[in-house]
Amino acid sequence: MTTTAAAPALDQVAEAARRFELPALLRVLRRRGFGPEAVFFESVRGAPVSPALIDSLRFEDAPRRVVVRLNAGLLAADGPLPGYFRRFADDLADPRPFLAFLRFFEHVVARNLSYVAHPADGVAQGSLLPRAYQTIAGARSPARLHALARAIVPELPLEVFAAPLRRREPSPAARLGSARLDGTALVGFSQVTCAAGFVVRWHADSEVDDHGRAWADVVRERCERRLVPLLRRGTRAVELRLRLASYAGRAEIGSRGQLGREPLGDSDAAGWEIAVLRVGASGGGR
Repeated sequence: MTTTAAAPALDQVAEAARRFELPALLRVLRRRGFGPEAVFFESVRGAPVSPALIDSLRFEDAPRRVVVRLNAGLLAADGPLPGYFRRFADDLADPRPFLAFLRFFEHVVARNLSYVAHPADGVAQGSLLPRAYQTIAGARSPARLHALARAIVPELPLEVFAAPLRRREPSPAARLGSARLDGTALVGFSQVTCAAGFVVRWHADSEVDDHGRAWADVVRERCERRLVPLLRRGTRAVELRLRLASYAGRAEIGSRGQLGREPLGDSDAAGWEIAVLRVGASGGGR
């Protein structure tokens, strides 16, 4: 490997590779300039030398890429391929073309599983994986939403359920003529409608996390950056809520005023639920 200013850092990453979880290793490699297109996966043939998933790393210069060797895959000791594939490779005079053929598919499978299983990492930037994310992550079932929300905010317990969501829409322009008072007539600038949707509700014990940041801000920032792009093709609206078991704040009027001088509740802090964000069926966050 060519010696550069970043070489010591890469050597340290390679030496400590077995101690990494795979998502954490991919994040480190991305910060070192190895995006998804520069990471190649292959399995270790034979018995693994370590119980960890990652066996080793190998950095290559032409082309510049990193090879992540895993103790799992098509060619691993406990891989899914039947034994006669390995016997066939052993009987070939030159097994390298056959092994390269298998390693290509092994890389595709490992790459997709590594990245799609951890959408919160956002490692699909600049690749075709965002389309796959949006296809499989559409808001079509509570189970999918639960998996996504759990990956994005793993610190908090949550619940996901289907519910009718209310929204205020502008009324059409006024028209002269007769009207019936049977619930079909509209009076005013807007109207409230209900549509089928999903509610994602996180539960926090207090208002702030261990770093002193408001949980509402943490959830909103992560979801705007990671969850909203994944739900743009959803067929239903999704409302993101945060329920606080202990809330000692004050009610605010917009961003300029404050209602009252005392905290909400009596002597003890009371629970409170905040509507953090709503992602419409068309993909916008509100």
